[in-house]
Amino acid sequence: MSFRLSLTNFLLRNIERRALARIKDPVKIRRRMELQTRLFFRPKRSTPITREALAHGQSSVSALKIGNGDQGVLIYLHGGAYIFGSAKTHRRLAAKLAEDNALTAYSVDYRLAPEHPFPAAIDDCLTAYQALLGRGIRNITIAGDSAGGGLALALLHSILAKGLPAPRAVVAFSPLTDQTMQSQSVKDNAQSEAMLPAERMEEVRDMYLTDDFKNPLASPLYGNFHTAPPVFLCAGTAEILRDDTLAMASKLRAQGVAVTVEILENAPHVWPFFHGRMPEADATLKKVQAFLSHPTL
Repeated sequence: MSFRLSLTNFLLRNIERRALARIKDPVKIRRRMELQTRLFFRPKRSTPITREALAHGQSSVSALKIGNGDQGVLIYLHGGAYIFGSAKTHRRLAAKLAEDNALTAYSVDYRLAPEHPFPAAIDDCLTAYQALLGRGIRNITIAGDSAGGGLALALLHSILAKGLPAPRAVVAFSPLTDQTMQSQSVKDNAQSEAMLPAERMEEVRDMYLTDDFKNPLASPLYGNFHTAPPVFLCAGTAEILRDDTLAMASKLRAQGVAVTVEILENAPHVWPFFHGRMPEADATLKKVQAFLSHPTL
C-alpha cells in the first residue's frame, strides 16, 4: 500500500465520510461535490468538452461530450448514491478513460433523487444508449462508479432484455448492485470503510427506491445477463460494497459472462477517481485499458 493510498484513506475518513454522515440535504451535498471537483478534479485544459442532448423518441437527456476518440464511444454514468454527482463532477475520470482508450465519452446527467426517484435514472441512461444507437453507433462501452456502476450493470440488463444491440464491454468501479443492503460487507466493513457512512445507506437508498429492492433495474445482482459482453469489476477489501462486487462477479460467471475482477487491499471507494495522484488508481486504469483493448480475452 502506497503512502498516497494511506493518505487518501485518512483524508476521506476524516473529512468526506464525516461530511456525508452529517449533511442531510442532498442539495448541499451536490453543491459541496461540485465545488470540490471544480477545485481539485478538473480534466486537462486541452480536453474538448461540450454539452449535448441525447434524444430518443419523446425522451431526452443532457450529457457532456468529452474527447474525440475514433475507436468507439463511452457512456459514463457517475456515482453519488442516486442523489448527488453529475456529468461535470466526474468529467475528469470520464476524460481519462476516453483518452486512454481512444474513445469519445458521453458523461450522462441522469435525473437525481429524491426529486426524481426510481426509475428516472435508469430511464435516462436507456435514453442515452438508444440515442447513440439511433445515430448508427454500435461500438459502445458502458462504464460507471458506485451508484453509476450499478446503473451501468442495470442498463446492461435492460439492453439485453429489450433485445437491443449489446455494448462492447462494461466497466464498473465499486458498483452498488444490491439495494437490499444485506451484503455481509455492509456490516463487516462499517468501520473500515473510508468514505461511505454505513449507517446512512438505507436512509439514502429510500430517497431513490422505497420497495421492490430486488428489481434488476435498481439491483442488477438480480438481473439476467446471459449473452452479455465482457465485464470489468473492481472494489477494495475494506469497502462496504465489496460484496456487491464479489456477488455480481459470481452471478455473471454463473450466466456465462467473461468477468475480470480486481479486489485491491485497503483501496478506498472508487479509487480510480484519484488517478494521477495515487499509483494504485493509475495501475487499475492501466488494467482497464488492457481489458478494453481485448475485452473478449
